[in-house]
Amino acid sequence: MHLSFLGTRYQSQRQTVETVETDTVASFLGNRYYLHRSVQMTPSSHLGLRKYRGVTY
Repeated sequence: MHLSFLGTRYQSQRQTVETVETDTVASFLGNRYYLHRSVQMTPSSHLGLRKYRGVTY
């Protein structure tokens, strides 16, 4: 998918997260559903450095 922000075009990268259903039940507008959590947290090291307004995070 091609996206743009302030005239700069970029390509989004699809990332999938494996999840499992928990025992926690939530209710929203009368509908009940089970919450899910990720199986394994992704390490932040593979995300690389981010830069916003010239500041690297």
